[in-house]
Amino acid sequence: MGDRIPTTGWGIARICEIFRAEHWGDLRGEDIGPMLLDGRIAAQELHDLNTFLSLYATCQSGAAAPPLSRLLEQWGVTKLQSMRRGMWAIFDGHPLLREIDALIAEKVQPAATKYAAYKTRARKFSVYPEELPDSWRAALERMAEGMPGLACIEGKRQPAPVPSMQVTTRTKVCEFVLAAREAGIPEEMSVEAAIAYERSLFGRERLLSPVTLKSAIRQVGEFARYIGAPDAVLTHLAERVRYHERRASGYTPIKESKVLALPTYEDVFGMAFDLLGASERTKNAKQAQFRRNAAVAITLFCPFPLRVADTVMRFGKEITWDGQVYRFDLVLSKDRRRYTAPILPLFGFFIDQMILQGAAVEHLQDLRDSCFRKKRHLFVTYDGRVPHARYVSHLWSQVMGTGNHAARTKLHDEFGRLGSRGVDLAMRACGQRSEKTAEAYRTRAFQMLAVEKAHADMVGEITDAEWIEFFE
Repeated sequence: MGDRIPTTGWGIARICEIFRAEHWGDLRGEDIGPMLLDGRIAAQELHDLNTFLSLYATCQSGAAAPPLSRLLEQWGVTKLQSMRRGMWAIFDGHPLLREIDALIAEKVQPAATKYAAYKTRARKFSVYPEELPDSWRAALERMAEGMPGLACIEGKRQPAPVPSMQVTTRTKVCEFVLAAREAGIPEEMSVEAAIAYERSLFGRERLLSPVTLKSAIRQVGEFARYIGAPDAVLTHLAERVRYHERRASGYTPIKESKVLALPTYEDVFGMAFDLLGASERTKNAKQAQFRRNAAVAITLFCPFPLRVADTVMRFGKEITWDGQVYRFDLVLSKDRRRYTAPILPLFGFFIDQMILQGAAVEHLQDLRDSCFRKKRHLFVTYDGRVPHARYVSHLWSQVMGTGNHAARTKLHDEFGRLGSRGVDLAMRACGQRSEKTAEAYRTRAFQMLAVEKAHADMVGEITDAEWIEFFE
């Protein structure tokens, strides 16, 4: 065989000599020769891997093994990448690969320079919260504390919205101020400013849907009630909300059309397994980790359709392990309620993939212990960093064409076929308690069932002969 490896300068005797070292374990030189011949591993990659394993084995024998970053401090990126390719080819699913990926990424572009390069994005449609009138900023602070508004309207104070809606309210108020500023009118809650704001919504480069317009004006109207705006302003905003409600009647929201286009749960699992298979085959660490993350995001958050703010999870915090099954242990962002639920082993398998990150399953116990000990985040990037808070929704958008907020409506549609009982079950799964929300989904479920029944009746009245005649 040695005569058939002229380009490497490595005969079989040299290969066998290298593999006599203890750090190669049970591997034999005869097993590697064919890999050199067919190009699965290069001679330089084998040499760099041998150098690393020799160094690593020596350090591991000591009392306190140094971290990988210190051990390979003098190695350049090219040598690290060569060694990584060799390890990927020979050691299938070795947990050290992820540490090496993170080390290479840090050497290519250190975190300090990578994230310092991002500047604060200039706002196009709103001002910064610091630019709001003092009284409005004070009102937003009262909201954050859960306190009702100061003004009494119809004999009662306007309650503070839930925390998740306060973010939206602040955004709309900032848009309102910018619209008034650009129109050259005082930055205050007035009818003129409200008209300017509505015009600015119609003037967006990307056309807003009737539902979005109605929601934006309603948010401003509720804030106006909270701060005790003049009656003329409240009346104007209420009339504009009613106007946009009429425009939105019969309109199919973009979210609705995207939900209807979502694949079945069976197809979602098929997509997830395809992504996991692709992650195992690729040598590109970044693509492999993205596919693993995407597979877990689309499956785990179908039966557990949590809000985006609740998808940032850590092992040992929001995800627990009792030795048999994983569990969610969350405080929901919307109403601060405790949410605990066991995770079926079927979905626990996907959490295992986040722990393994490409490593072989025999390393699962050690890696799981490490994740829970370090309180590691469920989702990390290929270089070991924690992604942004909306990462799960981003993964959904990349794979499913819409954010993970659509999972709640999807779950309601599936459970809604069971009638009111199904709506109640879906409400519990989604962490929802509002009777108004429940009634909306009951109405939606009834409409869907009615349409399906009408279609079934219509199809049932067509004979086989008529079908043949029509299609032929």
